[in-house]
Parts: sequence; structure tokens; C-alpha cells
Amino acid sequence: MKPEEMEKAIIRNLADKTGRSLEEWFSVLRDTDLSEKHELKEHLKAVHGVGHFQAQTIIKFYLLD
Repeated sequence: MKPEEMEKAIIRNLADKTGRSLEEWFSVLRDTDLSEKHELKEHLKAVHGVGHFQAQTIIKFYLLD
């Protein structure tokens, strides 16, 4: 699977796997005082139990938003 396809699959399955959509995760991140990519990713993983690749994908699109 190509990286772009993997990313699309992660986003498509995000709500089922994590209980929140991409937009809902953006809201969660906006409520933090964090701004660095690494801090945001670690927050998702440690506080919310999001998987590594899911967290990476969420952060990528959050920072583009």
C-alpha cells in the first residue's frame, strides 16, 4: 500500500478506531497549550491512547489546517 493510500485508510477508519473523527481530534488539540509536532503527537499517544501512525496522521493534517 502506498503512503497516500495508507493515510487515507487511517483517516477513513479514525472514528471507528479512536472514537473521534479527524475534525474532533483537531478540536482536542486546539484545547491544549501545545504547538510542537512532537509534543502534540506524544499528547495524543500518552493521554488519549492513539496509535503511532494515527497520531502522526492527525498531527500532519492538524498542522496543515
